[in-house]
Amino acid sequence: MKVSAVIPTYNRRMQVLRAIDSVLAQTVPADEIIVVDDGSTDGSAEAVRSRYASRVKVFWQENMGVSAARRRALEETRGEWIAFLDSDDEWLPTKLERQFEAFGALGEDFGACFTDCQFVGDRDLQQTTFELCGLKTYGSFGFLDNPIRYVLARHAGMYVQSMLVRRSLINELGGFDEAMVVAEDTDLLLRLALKTKFCFVSEALVKIDRTRSRPRLIELFSQNNEKMFSSKEHMFRKWLSLPEMTNPEIRFQISESLRGLYVDWTIRKLHQFRFFEALAKARQARSAGVSYSHILSRLAFRTARKICAPLN
Repeated sequence: MKVSAVIPTYNRRMQVLRAIDSVLAQTVPADEIIVVDDGSTDGSAEAVRSRYASRVKVFWQENMGVSAARRRALEETRGEWIAFLDSDDEWLPTKLERQFEAFGALGEDFGACFTDCQFVGDRDLQQTTFELCGLKTYGSFGFLDNPIRYVLARHAGMYVQSMLVRRSLINELGGFDEAMVVAEDTDLLLRLALKTKFCFVSEALVKIDRTRSRPRLIELFSQNNEKMFSSKEHMFRKWLSLPEMTNPEIRFQISESLRGLYVDWTIRKLHQFRFFEALAKARQARSAGVSYSHILSRLAFRTARKICAPLN
């Protein structure tokens, strides 16, 4: 069973070398490593070629975002299985070995396997991903009865950089959505959860870098970037249109997230004094089931909190 390791990168010259080293150190080796440099200006692609030569396939493209980089990488892969890794993260040596043991123990019905992960670079993040999301494990391996619950959880239970997935499933789903600049991995995981069974390895076999000095996409979203709002809206609406999305509880949860997004978007426009755009977003919120009074109450609450914060 051939494995293709996929690593997108952008201006992470030193980090991507560390990530590649962690793939090469696997006790069950990947058959190929594909790195797509998404327009780096720090010589990342040259550094990879110089250090690894033919052991790593490197492709450079103009900066188009992580979704486009992953899609390009997938076009170049030849493996039956795809394993994703971000360029600032690392696998522990037995990651692939333990995942294939899980597939062997649980059967061929499972098309995706993930592992627990640990965070590095932030002293406040001492719990693993499984501990944060409340995923209780018994034994070395397990499976999820309701994987979407862990995709949508406040603390994510699974990360794409820990996933080992059948290539045929990714092809069927069309891979990553290039229209999204944030949460493109969450989008793929949810669509995968509607198509296949998920199993997991109970060990924390991936290190996820959360160094505070380096900006991340989720931090850009917290700064209310317009593209981030648009990506989230696109994702929620797409999910609700999926023919497989029949579970009423999940549909309600996604609809609530969409309503909350419109409220946040409206308030952001008001804070920017872009009143006509705020009115347009308020109307979208209203059509999604949010009352104008609710928007105003949320605005008042957040304004009061900002005023009171310097006094505390």
